[in-house]
Amino acid sequence: MSATPIENEEPADGVRIPLGETKKVPIPADAVMDIRVPVDWGAASVSLRCAVTDSTGRNEDLRSTNTKKQETIGGKEWMTLWTFSSPAGAEVTVGCKDPESKLAPGDDHLIRVVPRGLTPH
Repeated sequence: MSATPIENEEPADGVRIPLGETKKVPIPADAVMDIRVPVDWGAASVSLRCAVTDSTGRNEDLRSTNTKKQETIGGKEWMTLWTFSSPAGAEVTVGCKDPESKLAPGDDHLIRVVPRGLTPH
């Protein structure tokens, strides 16, 4: 089985967010959302703190998995740190910080928020 190269670096519903900033993320129907970081961040990624806030200001529950799923996007390895779910059609604000400054300065510090598990209707 051969992998098809992905020309588009971003999954159709994915959002890139610079570390330390927040962005609004639309929630598609029937999806769980993954917060992903580059695999090469390694052990430094465990010190990241992320928050997902809905339109009323309530924090969504972030679920961490012991098995960090990895995927290649745009020629770079990414791993899922957390997953969360919100009602379809909602818009949430997502942001992650590196409070202990574990990541090396100068790296491309972007996280990705992408839908997973879209179910056919």
